[in-house]
Amino acid sequence: MIREAEHADIDSVCLIEKEVFKRPWSESSFVAELTKVNCDFLVYEINGEVAGYIIFWYILDEGEVGNIAVSPLYRRKGIARKLLDACILMHPEVSNIYLEVDKTNAGAICLYSEYGFEDSGTIKDYYGKGMDALRMYLSIPKNEG
Repeated sequence: MIREAEHADIDSVCLIEKEVFKRPWSESSFVAELTKVNCDFLVYEINGEVAGYIIFWYILDEGEVGNIAVSPLYRRKGIARKLLDACILMHPEVSNIYLEVDKTNAGAICLYSEYGFEDSGTIKDYYGKGMDALRMYLSIPKNEG
C-alpha cells in the first residue's frame, strides 16, 4: 500500500536509507520533507512495515526525484516503479522529471532507463570526491485536446 509518510515512519525510512546509501540523508532532513510545500513524501507499506519510500518535488510542469529507496528485503518486486508511478499520477501537470543517481549504481540506472529516463550528463563529485552522479530526465508526452 502506498500512502503519505508520517512522523512515525521516519525511523524505518532512516534504517532503509542507511542500508542503501553510502551517504545517507539525516533524520532531520526526512523530518523536514514531511512539511515541505510542493513535495510528496510517500512510503510503500507491506504488512505494516515500510518497504520503500520516495521524495518527489514538483513545481509547475517539472518534477524531481529527491530520494527513492527500497529495503534490500523487498527489492525486485516493482516497489520503486510503483512509487514513481504514484507521483506521476498525482501530478498530471508534470511533463519533465529529473533525478541524479550514483554512476556506480547499475541497478538503479537500469530501472530508470527501463522506465524511459535518459542520460543528460554527469555531475562530477556530486556524492563526494570521486563519486560522480549521472543526471537523468524523463519527458512525459501530454495528450493534446
